[in-house]
Amino acid sequence: MKRTTMLIAMIMGAILITIGQTDYKMWQLTYLKPLPGTDMEAAAKAMADHNKRFHADGKYEASVWANHTGTYLGTWVWVMGPATFTDLDGRPQGKDHEDDWNKNVAPYFTLVANEFWKLDEKKSYEPENFTHGNKVIWTVFDIKPGDGYRFAAILEKVAEVYKEKKYDHNFSVYWNKFDNKQGRDVVVEVSFNTWSFMDEDNKMKKDYEEVHGEGSWFKLIEEFRDVVVSSEDEVSVLIPELGGAQD
Repeated sequence: MKRTTMLIAMIMGAILITIGQTDYKMWQLTYLKPLPGTDMEAAAKAMADHNKRFHADGKYEASVWANHTGTYLGTWVWVMGPATFTDLDGRPQGKDHEDDWNKNVAPYFTLVANEFWKLDEKKSYEPENFTHGNKVIWTVFDIKPGDGYRFAAILEKVAEVYKEKKYDHNFSVYWNKFDNKQGRDVVVEVSFNTWSFMDEDNKMKKDYEEVHGEGSWFKLIEEFRDVVVSSEDEVSVLIPELGGAQD
């Protein structure tokens, strides 16, 4: 009984520490699928007008991406941030905002999902002077219950390779802030500008073993298979004219 009580206390302590943080970066992602027969030109104008009026800059700046692969294929991804949950108390809201969204934007779409993803800076990598591209691969992982810490260790080892080899692209890790039945637990993001990026040689196995030792790659794969239920790639392309940022 004593051990059980201590375990519960440790778990609750970890949860409270996570909730109490206010120095993190988080993005809200809302997946919207155009309704059949939608006037896409009118939908695009309504979305652009809303974002430029209410989400033009700062913590509440919004961008819009077209999703080309995965379960949410064909959706537009409305992205706002980076912000914290505390920041959300001051997000654009009120009658003008809600009326504009509900009357002018929402009628063109069905809501597919709404998620909040927190950046894990300690397990991520960005090269010096890095700027995000207009295309992105989001690899979404479903992790076995209770094995998040093991997957975190995998991510740390991969990030070490990026840092040691000074890769020219990012390795950004995000954790879903809410439990869900879709198995969308962790995301690894890679950003790029041209499709030719997909044809570049993948040297990860070679580089990984140079950093972590001979045979380490296969140990990593074994650990990966033991903790990951499944994964899926979402490839999305920015639609710059629909975002809130002013030209």
